Amino acid sequence: MDGIFLLNKPVDKTSREMCNEIGRLFHTKKVGHVGTLDPFASGLLIIAVNKATKAVTFFDESVKEYEADISLGIETDTLDNTGKVTKEEQVKKYSESEIKETLKSFLGDINQIPPMTSAIHVNGKRLYEYAHEGIEIDRPSRNVHIYELELLNYDENSNIITIRAKVSKGTYIRTLGSDIAKKLGNIAHLSRLVRIGVSPFDIKETSTIEEIKSGKAKVYSVYDVLSRLMKCVEVDETKVNDIKNGKYTYLDLSTKEDRILIIDHNHNAIAVYELSDNKRYKFVRGLF
Repeated sequence: MDGIFLLNKPVDKTSREMCNEIGRLFHTKKVGHVGTLDPFASGLLIIAVNKATKAVTFFDESVKEYEADISLGIETDTLDNTGKVTKEEQVKKYSESEIKETLKSFLGDINQIPPMTSAIHVNGKRLYEYAHEGIEIDRPSRNVHIYELELLNYDENSNIITIRAKVSKGTYIRTLGSDIAKKLGNIAHLSRLVRIGVSPFDIKETSTIEEIKSGKAKVYSVYDVLSRLMKCVEVDETKVNDIKNGKYTYLDLSTKEDRILIIDHNHNAIAVYELSDNKRYKFVRGLF
């Protein structure tokens, strides 16, 4: 089986564990995922199997979308509900307009300091390795972009603010939740995190692991996925072997596309090519 699953990852499972489950199901070790979801998070996880793993490098992770519950008054060392409580504070009541104004202040380019539990390398080690040793080190801030930030709900009784966030790759929603609380004059941790989109895919298109195991899940082809991300150019049978052999090709396109997906008449993905000069395209990677 060669294909791509849009999995709705459950809570308390690592992204790698889900790949391993699917690998065992199809008796293969050639399984990869696009982006990583922490165990406490759920939602859209793109998983490629066998030949489809060749396409993973071309997936667009530049824009992601999440729903999150920010629980005010309690801070943890991981900034989520899996960590140890490090601080508790009295929570005042906020108006929706106060919260909305605060959210608005985070739109656009912002700087974030990655959490100690992240996988970023600093001095040859991942931050979470330092955290496991009880060491906290200075982390360089990074620039990220917040495209949309919407208040979905504010529960005064539970002190939970529910938001929808559309953000650039590399944005830590745990850190965003903590920073929002700080700007409101409080502390917080994330008690729920769901990834609802990875451009251009939506959680409504996902399947559960149970549906995949029972054969009820939709299997997406490489063409199904990459055709949403780049222009497709169909070639006739006489050119297929040249494409597979990585030869330069001239294409008379109405627009100069930086990258194109070459397909045959059956909509099988053959290769990705990119613009080299004028109308000449060069081979990037075969997908057959």
